[in-house]
Amino acid sequence: MEIFGELHVRQFFSSLGLDKRIESFAESTENSFLAAQALGVEQGQIVKSVLFLADEQPVLVLMSGDMNVHSKKLKNLLGVRKVRIADPETVVAVTGFAVGGVPPVAHREPIPTFIDASLRRFAKIYPAAGTANNMFPTTFEELGQLTRARMVDVAMLKKKP
Repeated sequence: MEIFGELHVRQFFSSLGLDKRIESFAESTENSFLAAQALGVEQGQIVKSVLFLADEQPVLVLMSGDMNVHSKKLKNLLGVRKVRIADPETVVAVTGFAVGGVPPVAHREPIPTFIDASLRRFAKIYPAAGTANNMFPTTFEELGQLTRARMVDVAMLKKKP
């Protein structure tokens, strides 16, 4: 199965007539901590695209990098019996992208998408752009429009190690 990359994200933006800047880095931005370091921003400004299976149906949650998804809140919101994070193979099969580089857009198939309200705290936010070393700047409002995401409150603070 083909794994998509930055080109698919660029084509998505181009199809909408958008000239979005994609920033690439020599170092990995595969998680919110590394991405925030590379960009020199707060960890919360990094958008995590987390694929869940809700009663085995894929749903995408866009979450602030300094938060985790509260799976019980998500389960209740969706009205399903079971919610679990998708394994890496399922992520590629559904989105087309590898874990660490999943963008919020340009997926293999349409995915119901939810954007957590915790991202509203920031004027500028940064989702992945198709690989584990690139991102694009956007705003909460623009990201909501690009993804047709429904705003939700399913965040919980990350536990400190």
